[in-house]
Amino acid sequence: MSPESTSTPNPVTPGVAFAVERFEWTSRDRIELVGRWSGLRGHRFLRPTLDVLVNGERRRMLADLEHKPWAPEDGHDWMAAFTWRGEPANFDDAELTVSPDVAVQLPAPGGSVDHDEAQPATPTKDRLPARRPRSAVLEAELAAALAEVERVGQELEKTRAMHSEAAKELRERLRDEHAKIRTVEAELEQARAAIALAEDAAAEEADRLRDDRHAAAAERDAALAARDAAVAEADEARGARDEALQKLSAAEGERDALAEARDRARLERNAWMSRARAAAAGRPSAEARAVPKPLAGREPAPTDEAPDPADPAEATEPLVEPATVPLPQSERRTIQIGERPGPTAPTPPASPVQESGSTSLLRAWGPRLAAALALVVVALILFLLLS
Repeated sequence: MSPESTSTPNPVTPGVAFAVERFEWTSRDRIELVGRWSGLRGHRFLRPTLDVLVNGERRRMLADLEHKPWAPEDGHDWMAAFTWRGEPANFDDAELTVSPDVAVQLPAPGGSVDHDEAQPATPTKDRLPARRPRSAVLEAELAAALAEVERVGQELEKTRAMHSEAAKELRERLRDEHAKIRTVEAELEQARAAIALAEDAAAEEADRLRDDRHAAAAERDAALAARDAAVAEADEARGARDEALQKLSAAEGERDALAEARDRARLERNAWMSRARAAAAGRPSAEARAVPKPLAGREPAPTDEAPDPADPAEATEPLVEPATVPLPQSERRTIQIGERPGPTAPTPPASPVQESGSTSLLRAWGPRLAAALALVVVALILFLLLS
């Protein structure tokens, strides 16, 4: 925009001025202006106009024709009346225009805007300088702006023509970039779909692994419980084995003591029986001579163990002195007078003795077999837990 449009309008002629005598509301629809012009040689007035600004809205009023031709004369009163349409209002700005080159900024009108009767206003004695009308200034500014727009348009056309090739190339590049963008967007959508599928698969795999972990934890807990139970059973079996071994050792010691006592008793019994037969026949027998002296000359060792009821020799033939020991029923026979007694046939062992030996063997080896079986079961359980 030109500098003229942004500057305040200057007076056309420094000597032109207007002294306002009266500017007021004479009624609700009439405004009168009275004043004196000075320095107007060579100027011709047109129909005066009054431009006012009311609440941000600009309104224009033409002077009534009753004061035509509004010819200005130096030193004489000049008057113009204007008709107002609508309710009276206070003016924010007022400007009087009498020719295309002469305008005067007016003060606020006097009088009352609420009554039909007008009240006299205080006359203004200041001389108001004349200037170009606001419309003329705006028209000049508009013309300058249009000229500037035309100049800018021409420059724009030149620039547009100069850069048309570049713009065409840019459009082509932009089209290619749009195509690339669409391709990238399609690839992005495919990647998003693949990522979504991968996420779903990963979620399913995570759920499966979580279930497997829970199942493995449950199996581990069950295996630990089974191991603890097996360890407890192994401890119990070990304790039972140790107790069985102790009982077995005690039984073996008792068996050995009983066997030794039985053998000693048998030897002593045979010796006493041989002595008895020899004494009855009047000569020593071969069995009596074969018995060692320490064994034959001592009393049978007392034992705390009860005699085995399965052995008939031990149960029915107590050890007594040779003179009073009767012969067993199986070895008794009648000796005629003058007959030399011969050797008595040995009596075969009875079957209850064999049954007693089998029972003793079963009692001796039973705890050992039970302990061995318990050890095999414990080893099998430990192998299953560790594998």
